[in-house]
Amino acid sequence: MDDDGLSAPRRWVARVRLLRVGGVRQGLVRPADSPQAFVAGRASLRVLLAGSGPVVGWGVGSHDLALPGAVARALAATTGRGVVVDVVADPSAGVRRLARLARSAEVGRYDVVILSAGVADAVRMVEPTRWGGRVEALIEEVRASGVPVVAWLGVQPIRSLPPYDDEFRDLLQAHAERLNVAAARACGDAGATFVPLPASPQEEGGRHRGPAGYLFWARRIADSLAPALIGHGIEDGHHASQPEDRVAAIARLRLAEHKRDGRLTGLVGTAQRTLGAEIAMFTVLDESTEWPLAAVGASLTEIPIEQSACLYTIEAPDGMVVPDAEHDERFASSELVTGPAHLRFYAGYPVEAPDGTRIGAMCVFGRTPRRPSESEGDLDVLRELALLAQRELWRWDPDAS
Repeated sequence: MDDDGLSAPRRWVARVRLLRVGGVRQGLVRPADSPQAFVAGRASLRVLLAGSGPVVGWGVGSHDLALPGAVARALAATTGRGVVVDVVADPSAGVRRLARLARSAEVGRYDVVILSAGVADAVRMVEPTRWGGRVEALIEEVRASGVPVVAWLGVQPIRSLPPYDDEFRDLLQAHAERLNVAAARACGDAGATFVPLPASPQEEGGRHRGPAGYLFWARRIADSLAPALIGHGIEDGHHASQPEDRVAAIARLRLAEHKRDGRLTGLVGTAQRTLGAEIAMFTVLDESTEWPLAAVGASLTEIPIEQSACLYTIEAPDGMVVPDAEHDERFASSELVTGPAHLRFYAGYPVEAPDGTRIGAMCVFGRTPRRPSESEGDLDVLRELALLAQRELWRWDPDAS
């Protein structure tokens, strides 16, 4: 390729300018909350956003206001399904580091993986042909993990990125366009969707970027992925967690050391009041017992795993409702049904640790059976509360960013 933009002196100048980028970043806000966003809904899509550039969320302080929240809302509106978006961001990640991020995130558990590394590598002035080969190899690796839908985000116009607002931007802009061509070709060869990102609307007040800009991009991402998602045979089911995986996740979060947690108790109380249940719990299951991490309407006691309704919940694709346990062969002989508690109604929705392991459930119990027609409404409430409980678990994850 005849490319004077890749001469050694210009590459050296580009990399020196990275120091200026770092200086600008020091003064920019970025999300500091749990790296997840969601829109509650049935048959939720699991989405991973990984890499640098727009994924990082420069300019806003919350993932809900950054690209993850915007993507969750845009995909939910497009598909009519719930959406849970996890984020693995590294401000300096090029395609090589992005490959390591994707492996550590266990991409095989996601329905959609959206990758971004073009901005960082454009600034480094990487050679486009070899870079495109690495992009193609990464996409193929992600696809081989079983991910149905993979997307690559193009480099947004460099002129929209401070401090590249002077004469140097034209050189970088030309190189970014070369990388976009290489990425689009790699996506075509590897079976992924290339999503070009036009300049986002100009923010008011001199902000680097705000919620409107991320929503602008999210809508284009949703529009680009719509053909693959609407009517696509993405499985609704998720792999049930194994006992040893639950034990490891519980130990990692040190849940056995946590006593009464006001925020979790508040979520459980909301479940009890909203669903009109006698008992509500956030339960955790290890290899032999189920124990409440938070409970309202019942004492905090352990339940043998053999009597656990939540064990069935964490194996269900989208939660579980038992309208009348006396008429359900799985629970009719349980002491919780036949004994003094005489529980008849149960509804639960699985709760995941930050690594995706299903470790428990947000659930409610009642002493009066209910009509099956009420089941969907009960699950809608528990689904949202379970997702909020998952966010609380990020606070206890030693490696959560």
